[in-house]
Amino acid sequence: MNHDQARYGDETHNESLLSEKDFTEIDPGEDSALPDDLTRDSLGLPGLSEPELARHYTRLSQMNWSVEAGPYPLGSCTMKYNPSFADAVAADPNAAVHPDRDPETVQGNLELLHGLQEYLATIGGMDAVTLQPPAGAAGEFTGIAVAKAYHERNGNDRSEVIIPASAHGTNFATAAMAGYDVVELPSGEDGRVDVEALEAAVSEDTAALMLTNPNTVGLFERDITEIAELVHDAGGLLYYDGANLNALLGRARPGDMGFDIMHYNVHKTFATPHGGGGPGAGPVGVVEELAPFLPRPRVRTVGETGPAGDAATAADGGALAGHDHGHADDAAADDEYELFDPEHSIGKVHGFSGNWLVLIRAYAYIRRLGDEGLLDASAKATLNANYLASLLDLEVPYGPFHHEFAATAGDRDAADVAKGMLDYGVHPPTTKWPEMVPEAMLTEPTEVENKRSLEDLANAFNEAFADSDEELHAAPTKTASRRVDQTSAARNPRLSWHALGTDE
Repeated sequence: MNHDQARYGDETHNESLLSEKDFTEIDPGEDSALPDDLTRDSLGLPGLSEPELARHYTRLSQMNWSVEAGPYPLGSCTMKYNPSFADAVAADPNAAVHPDRDPETVQGNLELLHGLQEYLATIGGMDAVTLQPPAGAAGEFTGIAVAKAYHERNGNDRSEVIIPASAHGTNFATAAMAGYDVVELPSGEDGRVDVEALEAAVSEDTAALMLTNPNTVGLFERDITEIAELVHDAGGLLYYDGANLNALLGRARPGDMGFDIMHYNVHKTFATPHGGGGPGAGPVGVVEELAPFLPRPRVRTVGETGPAGDAATAADGGALAGHDHGHADDAAADDEYELFDPEHSIGKVHGFSGNWLVLIRAYAYIRRLGDEGLLDASAKATLNANYLASLLDLEVPYGPFHHEFAATAGDRDAADVAKGMLDYGVHPPTTKWPEMVPEAMLTEPTEVENKRSLEDLANAFNEAFADSDEELHAAPTKTASRRVDQTSAARNPRLSWHALGTDE
């Protein structure tokens, strides 16, 4: 099942630079309208036909990996396929409206944003939602900033945030950026929160406990109601990291578990693009008591009273209970919408109401799936992870798990096994993390993969795991690029093609 990735040219240049294909010197002439000191004597440009140019960029794309090419099972990342219908909705010319306009002229935009606020509040069991944070990490920071403002307004001088050792690294960074001391909480023998350790850690200094549920190795925190009581009895808040919400869609809600604040990773749960440094979205939901501290502005219907808005009355039942998925709600058809500033708002964390085109995609995805689709997504995410794990020759030390699992490479180097998997034509999982699993290979296939795709992925796992140490140390040998010195690449990145072929 070995796989040769597309390669072009010799071993030095897999695909030549455009300038190496054909380079044409252009004489700007003597009639330039620019001053002499701004005019070049000559200008070198690649001189290529359209087919050559198209093939060049096609070849470059074949030297990369994407979720359109195959599974992207990075554990904790939820690299699901982004359906093209959501892109089509966002590309509708009617959506090309600049957000800085009088609210009376953008009622359609505000209706959509208000609807998304309600959907997310209902899905998460929250009372109010802000759409403004531009990424998941920004949502984390916003949520903790809301918690800090709440404590300060109530005259509580809290200095600590408790975070499990297996938590995402952004949790630790968020708490530190907000000015808190981090109290690291060890995991119990079963991989979940050690309740006794938590009981010893909480105090009058505790501002919040940041928790992911299911946790990083896919385990549901069975003691979540007891955990919530411990934190609340100490006067702290319970923060939900929405990274793993994909496992709970339509089945359980963080608000019902006792969480006070949560952020939604719409790029993980609701199939918006991951961004790669581009526009993102990380909405934040809170209980009613915290709603006055959310960023400004938020959207509400004209005449709506109370800080929580309509989301406070969301019914139990389906994830989108009370909403008509065929068209906009009849009850809201004649509503007018306005922007308002929450009473004790922490201010703005991003421009306007967030990244509009990303939020459109999330709204379209939720509307298209509806209650049944969201239930199906969480069911298949869990089914796929468990089926894949059952096919592996590697041990999975913690279970039963939901949407992801952490296999261990045992006495093999997890990074070497991952490099070996590349030669079998698949993308490897996250490696070496979380540290609670030795030589971890954290794997999350998501709900989008079918049975054959999962079996191909399992075969690649097992074939690479069976390879000799010598073969793994040399891997990958069949990809466009060989093994990269990751440390040097991180410390001395070459961000321009001008640096290629140099030792500087």
